[in-house]
Amino acid sequence: MKDWNTCFAYLNMELPDDIRRLKEAGYYDAAIARIDACLAEDWTASQNQPLHPQGALPVNPTPHGVNAWRQGLLAHREILRRLPQDYTLTAERLLNRLQATLRDFTTEEFAALDAAGQMDWRFVEGQKRYIYRAAETLVATHPDLAARQLNAPVPERSWDRFEPQHDQMVRTGAVSADITLRTSIGMTDETFARALAAAKAEGRDTVHVKVWLPLPAACPAQSNITLDSFTVQPTYIAPETAPQRTAYWETDLAENCRFGAQYSYRSTAHYAAPLELHADPVQPDFDTAEQLPHIAFTPYMKALAAQLTEGITDPVQKAKRIYDFVTLNVHYHFQPMYFVHENITDNCARSRRGDCGVMAATFITLCRIAGIPAKWQSGMVARPETAGCHDWAMFYIAPKGWMYADCSAGASMARAGNEKMRLHYFGNLDTDRMVANSDICAPFDPPMCSFRADPCDNQVGEIEVDSVGLYGQQVETTHEIVKHQEV
Repeated sequence: MKDWNTCFAYLNMELPDDIRRLKEAGYYDAAIARIDACLAEDWTASQNQPLHPQGALPVNPTPHGVNAWRQGLLAHREILRRLPQDYTLTAERLLNRLQATLRDFTTEEFAALDAAGQMDWRFVEGQKRYIYRAAETLVATHPDLAARQLNAPVPERSWDRFEPQHDQMVRTGAVSADITLRTSIGMTDETFARALAAAKAEGRDTVHVKVWLPLPAACPAQSNITLDSFTVQPTYIAPETAPQRTAYWETDLAENCRFGAQYSYRSTAHYAAPLELHADPVQPDFDTAEQLPHIAFTPYMKALAAQLTEGITDPVQKAKRIYDFVTLNVHYHFQPMYFVHENITDNCARSRRGDCGVMAATFITLCRIAGIPAKWQSGMVARPETAGCHDWAMFYIAPKGWMYADCSAGASMARAGNEKMRLHYFGNLDTDRMVANSDICAPFDPPMCSFRADPCDNQVGEIEVDSVGLYGQQVETTHEIVKHQEV
């Protein structure tokens, strides 16, 4: 069975000009129709010499086109199908949402923010549409707007714990917390009803479901991992060393249900002081290659890496310069689904916008171009009062080994004016983590062959129903802190 997610490695195969223009104007259905026509075209029928003078048809070496290009077109086709679902707000609807959220917000302010490029938008069927989380992004990234919220949420206090935690790490070398999480995933009742109706139309009384739910993986930051309970015993549990570890269920459902797990582990943040490190004269070259589509050495990224590291020979200082670039220049912005991005790192370096995963991947790409081994790590933040998705990076400097770079946390500390803690996240993490993934765009065990909701990462899980992957509002997920105890 073909794994459709492998098509994303070929996104750097550019779209034909006419399809690219249709995409940029937001005529997604027309662009998909042109892709279908390209995929169906028989090049033999339109070649320059349809009939040899002797009557034999010459053998066309590419009768169905270039294979890698066709793979890229398949990925682009699915991106085009999903893009409109992220960009749903007209200017009027977004303005109304902002005026309902912020005190005395005016149309003039809206126009000024729009002109300054502060709101993510695309054309949909030729009309300007804003991303559905545009209002949340503005509030999250503009303190002056956040102060004008009509119903401001109670701020989280977890950040207050991390500076004392840093001080303890310096004194003792590490801090730990025992954490228990309860998570689940399921399809919405409406989605299940539609799937069951389609199955019954085919003469079946059930839908065939496959589910992948993230689990804590083995790594230096996690120990004492126990899988305490499941809503239903999984069909298979991937090993702790899997690059994206999951519990896997495969079953036939006549009624909708949720698939969940409760697990416990000890999270340990080990102290590192990279700026005090004397690096070995020869450094390793593993984890320094491209990893398409997002860890891509584009001309812009190579130029940026060269500028950041010009005149620097110490790999620690190179990594620090890259960390400074990301944490001081990239502004936090909620992103559309990673699925619809063609290259998250080049875009981030140009636009200076991104979320935690985009920042992490940008740091990794620049480090790799500079010859510094770097890789992905992700899962969840697991704070005493809340749990949520999070991504960060790792980089390697001999003789110390692997260290961490949480650029999103570092950028948050930069916005707060806390340089001490910004530097903390160059080399270190905190205890409030659950690590499920050690690689970007890695397959599951067993693999998911239909298009995933997120082909890059797995933080909340994936569902496939009758060989079709679900995403967005078709899926419901939960994550709950059961226990968080510092030890």
